[in-house]
Amino acid sequence: MNKISLCTIHTEQPFYIREINKNIYSIEELGYYLYNYLYLIDDGFFGEKLINYIENELGQTTIASGLKQIAANRGELGEKISFVIKNCGYYTERESEKLENHLASLSSKTTAERVKAKADILMENEKFNMAINYYNSILSKAVNNELPEEFYGNVYNNLGVAYARLFEYDDAVVAFRMAYRLNEAFETLEEIIMCDLIMGNEEKLKMDKDKYNVSDAVVTRLRGELEDMRKDVELHWDTDKEVDYIKKCKKKYIVEVNS
Repeated sequence: MNKISLCTIHTEQPFYIREINKNIYSIEELGYYLYNYLYLIDDGFFGEKLINYIENELGQTTIASGLKQIAANRGELGEKISFVIKNCGYYTERESEKLENHLASLSSKTTAERVKAKADILMENEKFNMAINYYNSILSKAVNNELPEEFYGNVYNNLGVAYARLFEYDDAVVAFRMAYRLNEAFETLEEIIMCDLIMGNEEKLKMDKDKYNVSDAVVTRLRGELEDMRKDVELHWDTDKEVDYIKKCKKKYIVEVNS
């Protein structure tokens, strides 16, 4: 942004966006979300709940009415996004035109590409389980021959990263092996070796080292990186925060089970 924009109404009642675990409190914040998280938006987002929130909580009757009219005319998702962006008062005309280009690009992508982009954004926001579900939804469907093998290799790679971030290394290494078969990326190969090292599976490490022709120098470097990470964790570990986190997780689990 090249100018300062003030919120028209900053309500105390938030609208919760589950995908990024954030509350929004103004029409400007909604516009920001739509602009920057384009691939997370689907038709279900502009439901009755959001439109009522825009109308009643934010006092944006014009925008709410416009969305209702677009829906009544069976307008496309891009039309709804564009309408809010242009009328929220947060973006310049030039920035709105840039959004139109993004929307045009979005419509030209395959379903698999759009789903991967959504999953990648969820990964960036540490929504690993949600990302895993989207990556697996791509892999559970028939292969789109219009897309290169590298695309599917990258889906498997990112799936492996998501599993690894959840400490599910058995699932992670399976995904990385599939990824390397398709994308032959050296970074993916290193992920396979790193999983072997983290799990302490020296037998599997030797098999993978021989199978993929990995040099001793690479293995030694990765061992060093892993040791540095462990030392860093030990140095900055906060036992009190760990206890608080476990308590919160237990409380959240109880709420989820009882809800």
